[in-house]
Amino acid sequence: MSPRYEQIEDALASVQSPYSPEDSHGMLCAMLVVNNSLQCARWLDEICTQGHTKSIMQEDVQDTLCALYEHTKQELNDTLLNFTLLIPEENNSLNARVSALKKWCDGFLFGLALAGVKDLSNMPEDSMEILQDITSISKADEDSDEDEMNEVAYMDIVEYVRMGVLLINEELQPMNRLQTIQ
Repeated sequence: MSPRYEQIEDALASVQSPYSPEDSHGMLCAMLVVNNSLQCARWLDEICTQGHTKSIMQEDVQDTLCALYEHTKQELNDTLLNFTLLIPEENNSLNARVSALKKWCDGFLFGLALAGVKDLSNMPEDSMEILQDITSISKADEDSDEDEMNEVAYMDIVEYVRMGVLLINEELQPMNRLQTIQ
């Protein structure tokens, strides 16, 4: 089970990370889609920029963040496509959730750069198109009315990003699994 948003928020605050849970998760996802053998320590080094290295981090904080790492890695490679973005839940305002999605997308793009992706034109065509869309989403307007139409549009965009990340992961890290036909 993945740590909850609030647990990650508390863990990041305790190490004085400049990143939000959504930034951090976006970075992690991007780093993993580029390099599925990424070690948790590498991600921790990026999100814990205030000198809180893994060796001096409180054990419970490290456990929480590494649990998110493990859960995310598992979800990205799940054949049932159970991957989820770490963003606030529906009980938050639509504007807050849109802002969080923008941060997640920013984190994802930053994570690609951290993982060594310097030129998006070298990406597979479908991945490049999704990354262009993620870039546009990261720049979207946050001021939207709290109505049913905007809520549905938001949920559609979250689903598009979720499935887009899974497609990018598959294109960059093809699953080498035997699939049995029953």
